[in-house]
Amino acid sequence: MTLTTPVPRDLDTVFPGENWFFYWKTSASLWRTKLQEFPGTRIIIPINWSFHSETGDQFDFEEHRPETNLKKLYEIATEVGKQVVFFLPLTPAPFLPNGGLPHLLARGLALNNEQMAYGIIDADENLIKIYSFFDPRVFEAFDKFVKRLGQYFATNKIPADVWGIRCGYFKDGFFRSFLEDTSKTFEQAFSRFLQGKKAEDQTLSPIEEKQYAFEFNKTVQDLYATNARENIGSNFEGALDVAFLGASTAKFLKRLSGTISTVDYTSEIYESLAKDIIPSSVLISHRLKKGVLSRELNDLVANSYLPARLSANSAYEYEDIAVFSPLSFFKVYEKIDGVSSMFQSWEQLHLWNYLQKNFGWSYKIISNDTLKLHENKNPYQEHIHLFHGHDVDRTLFNFILKTFMNGGRVILNRSGLSEDYSKRLETFFLENSLNVEKVSFKTQIQNIALGEGRLVLIDGDQFQEMDSSEYEDFWKNIVETFSLVHVPIQNVEGIDYYWRTRPSSANELKFEEIRRLSLYNPTSYRKKIRMNLNKNFVVYKVLDEINVIVQTYPNELEVELSPEGSVIIDFGVFS
Repeated sequence: MTLTTPVPRDLDTVFPGENWFFYWKTSASLWRTKLQEFPGTRIIIPINWSFHSETGDQFDFEEHRPETNLKKLYEIATEVGKQVVFFLPLTPAPFLPNGGLPHLLARGLALNNEQMAYGIIDADENLIKIYSFFDPRVFEAFDKFVKRLGQYFATNKIPADVWGIRCGYFKDGFFRSFLEDTSKTFEQAFSRFLQGKKAEDQTLSPIEEKQYAFEFNKTVQDLYATNARENIGSNFEGALDVAFLGASTAKFLKRLSGTISTVDYTSEIYESLAKDIIPSSVLISHRLKKGVLSRELNDLVANSYLPARLSANSAYEYEDIAVFSPLSFFKVYEKIDGVSSMFQSWEQLHLWNYLQKNFGWSYKIISNDTLKLHENKNPYQEHIHLFHGHDVDRTLFNFILKTFMNGGRVILNRSGLSEDYSKRLETFFLENSLNVEKVSFKTQIQNIALGEGRLVLIDGDQFQEMDSSEYEDFWKNIVETFSLVHVPIQNVEGIDYYWRTRPSSANELKFEEIRRLSLYNPTSYRKKIRMNLNKNFVVYKVLDEINVIVQTYPNELEVELSPEGSVIIDFGVFS
């Protein structure tokens, strides 16, 4: 491992993954050749702040180095048939030296929640250090940079979309931003924030301090995003979360010890897709991105999820019937406010174990930041919405009732539901003369129906001590009452798989939808899976067979995957 920026070696360095193009790692004279060689049609160009400004005060956009000429880069990409999207980091970026900060601004190292300095190894085996974005001098310099960047785009009439990206990683199933900091720099800024929030001599409880810390982080994050939006203008499309595979401390230690493998990355891909967070493999060496991992990144991210997420239309509308969208039967709400994780969780109720065992990754995890994105119901998919009582506020309460009254299906865990909202629910049932069916199964359950709408209330606090199999039995019995049209996969342990769906086309009218199943075997063992096809499913197409044997029988499908094997199977679905 080296601590200095290496000389660019080959196409792998310039195109580190998912159509990202690192323009600062090659000569401007080679841009056309490299862009022509690349097979993708969409090019993502992250903007390297420190490459355009060494000091934070002066900027280079072609004045001194041709490699800083973004206008020329855009023109060349357009001439060779590429659609350009720019990514502007709004947080420290783990693929850039100093996290993207100009050298003179890299003063205070950021610390994670364990009070450890962030350590990230990039694809070229360089050590990346992250510096605090809570330093006022950093924000002032960022403000100057985006103003200059906005002027540059406007003056040169560059029409490309610019997305702000919030860079992060996964830890214990949660997305953590590289903006998060516990260093002295953060503490000083947070202390000033608290002075304006609490009364003089007021002592905060641990929960209150966590809430204020979350609010402060969110406020600073929004400041960077708002600054970019106001200064870049009409080019700015919004802000996106990007999870960098292999960026956690655990993966850092594995890479140092040489024990990292492709299997360590795949769960992060699916976790990202479930949370509508863009996964990026730009930190992973190309020697590891071979075989199954490469296919998963291409099939599920670069050629599927990413284009939809960056399209002009909402990623949740899917107006193009030729596009496969992620299949999700469940939308599970998890509030992010710094303290909700202290209350009863879906993990404690073993929901994730049940869903992954029976439905793979066919669910979405919705946070308060992404709730609006999911309000436009996809006409081709029906969902079961799940909420915790302790997360319910006015917005969620109205969303639950609206969904239920419009024929939607909702499961509400009453654990932590306030007395006020409990009374409002009872009043709603009485005013609408709704019959409340009460059942005792593992806990107290209430079932309410209104036309096609279903509202199931469970009392999470009254569960007796149970093992995982009893929880699975509970969820199985609850979910079966919703009569989901699905094909379970048997013997799936060790296999990566992902379901997608699209409506049928004009020449497929005998089907109501087409479901696509992608299967990958990342293990070193031969795997055989079986699927019992019910009357609603028929095998339509078998695609991209690599080291696999697919056999169809009446009402059954058998797939034998050799190590590094994969296959895509399309099913026609009808009533």
